[in-house]
Amino acid sequence: MTIEYTIKTFPKFDKELKKLSSKCSSLNDDFERLKKVLLLDLERGNHRLTQDRYIQIPGLGRSVIFPVFKMKKFRCKDIPEGNRSKFRFIFILSRKHNIIYFTECYYKSKNEVENRKRIQKICSNYEYYFDLK
Repeated sequence: MTIEYTIKTFPKFDKELKKLSSKCSSLNDDFERLKKVLLLDLERGNHRLTQDRYIQIPGLGRSVIFPVFKMKKFRCKDIPEGNRSKFRFIFILSRKHNIIYFTECYYKSKNEVENRKRIQKICSNYEYYFDLK
């Protein structure tokens, strides 16, 4: 049985992606490929993600009731460093609602860690952000 996931993005994520696209012109196409690979990985892994590509972020607090992942291995066509492009993508995975919610993207030299307050805010009000009305 195949479960369909909906992919959504936080508005600030969209702005961050647009800003990063100025550094890497292929980033939008690369992000589209990332989404397809993520869906394929979920299907292959029986809705679980492997630790080699996706790292679950621990210690986010009680308000974070969904697993949150950081994708470190990301191939950007315009950067010759293979899958070590230093771009980071953070997403919430709600298996209950079949939603993948991208919260943040950044370049590692600008940010070392994810915005935990943003993740907590989204998880505290997930019905609003996931558009579950």
